Amino acid sequence: MPYVTPPVEIAQTRRRRLLIVGKAGTRKTTSLLTAPRPIAILNYPGELGWDSVPDNDPEVFKRVWADDIGKPLNPDKVVKEVELEALSLIASGKYKSIFFEGLHHYATAEMDVVTDGAFVRGEDFEPKLYALGYRRILDHIARMSNTNVPVMGWTCWAELKMERTKRQGEKNDDVPKKIYCALPGQLAHTIHGRFSVMLYQALKVRKDKTGAVVKNDRNEPVYDAVWQVRPQGDVLCAGLKGDAKAVERIPTFIPANYQALEEAWMFAEKEASK
Repeated sequence: MPYVTPPVEIAQTRRRRLLIVGKAGTRKTTSLLTAPRPIAILNYPGELGWDSVPDNDPEVFKRVWADDIGKPLNPDKVVKEVELEALSLIASGKYKSIFFEGLHHYATAEMDVVTDGAFVRGEDFEPKLYALGYRRILDHIARMSNTNVPVMGWTCWAELKMERTKRQGEKNDDVPKKIYCALPGQLAHTIHGRFSVMLYQALKVRKDKTGAVVKNDRNEPVYDAVWQVRPQGDVLCAGLKGDAKAVERIPTFIPANYQALEEAWMFAEKEASK
């Protein structure tokens, strides 16, 4: 039976598969701790944001790559060990939320596998290998997503990427740039098709009701982490898929908090149904 009418539960599950994109230091890891507990957080090798995950919280389980990251990583070993550890977390049935930190690092490992190390060495390789690398990365995401874990997500760095190739005589600085996921080649664009929820995380200055900047005891501005839920300005690595009447009612900026996302979506659905 090649075609089916997907049940409502499928859409609900896809809504709880998140990709959180942001620059370093924007509190992405901290935002994961707002998801339903217990939570498991698996760091892809090379990801160093695990200091933000508490050590003494019985409802937060973190898994960090043990090898010395200062040494060259064996990409085949990375891919195999990641899959084994991830599937073990899923099979345990213990966690309401599982997050994978640093998708850009995993993508590098997969590209290194298919290019026999040329990708990381910066050497030329057969361009057709990009497609194989993309497929392996997306298949990994699909295997993790198609499970009964209630909430699952990934974090990824953001970076400025050129909107088009250089024209003759142009310099790199002359080409318009936008903020995308820090993923290789066209994967920064095609990754949008994998997730129903892509959130761009950034820090914004907190302001009071009068519009004045809130400051701390050291007279420094206070910043809050926020999620941008749709493309706007230079940010193209954000977007929501769902009932258009509901999605369009969700504010473009919400607190970087899982419960805030759920509440905003449920409220939007309620308003759309009137």
